[in-house]
Amino acid sequence: MYGMYPMVKIYTDTNVLHYLGGAFRTETVPEKLAVRLLLAPIAILELLSQLGTKDAESAFAAVQALPRVHNPEACGVLPWSDDFFRMCLFQLPPNKDLVTQSINNAIVRVLNANNAAELKAEGEEMRELLDNAKQEALNNFASLRDNMRTEGRLDAAEDRRIFAQSIARKADINPESVDVDFIVTHLAAHYCFEQQRIDSAATNSSYNIEKRINDEYDAELLIYLADPSLNLLTCDRGFRRAKNSSQGARIHIVQPDMLQSPEGAIAILQSIARLP
Repeated sequence: MYGMYPMVKIYTDTNVLHYLGGAFRTETVPEKLAVRLLLAPIAILELLSQLGTKDAESAFAAVQALPRVHNPEACGVLPWSDDFFRMCLFQLPPNKDLVTQSINNAIVRVLNANNAAELKAEGEEMRELLDNAKQEALNNFASLRDNMRTEGRLDAAEDRRIFAQSIARKADINPESVDVDFIVTHLAAHYCFEQQRIDSAATNSSYNIEKRINDEYDAELLIYLADPSLNLLTCDRGFRRAKNSSQGARIHIVQPDMLQSPEGAIAILQSIARLP
């Protein structure tokens, strides 16, 4: 059954991948830790897209370091969100997985490249796709904000129902069949983050959604906490919006300098993984 890992697992956001890439340019994460580390698909896609930006050299170093940070024999990639919902929440098999193989192929191309410049065009293309997706999500959120400012917030029970049914649609199951409380409970951090985001946008006139375009990406990272073995490692204090949820203890927010040396990064990872 998906989600029944025998040990604590750790996944990260994109910035942490950068920090670990810098820390482990030559050093290697001990095997007992490396097998605990998983890649979130949205984080690695963001990293790959940065090969087409001013952060290309750092992104290239981060990907090049993956075999020294993660398990080089079988670097685990978490399922894309739709399949994760199917597998973790509804105990259903995934749909045909095209994302993971594409990510694996892209990583191999970067590992085989001589430098970041060789990958600039590919990175720019991926960057454009991600930016377009983020802009679409931002436009949808802006419409929701405007609607709430006009008509007010939904009743709490109705809000939870709509949330749960939206998850069911993403998982490609009948939205009328879902247990609303089950979905909200298992996606507690994600739901809490989104509720605070919506409340801020609806009530704070100075709330700038353009500056918060990455919130959609951050919210997606939180879905994986539905698996009780998974822990998120980040340096982004914006995730504090989900710390009061029932899953908040598995969101580990650290200072960047704690991850910028092999010794510091290993100490943090050992602490989260509960290893001596």
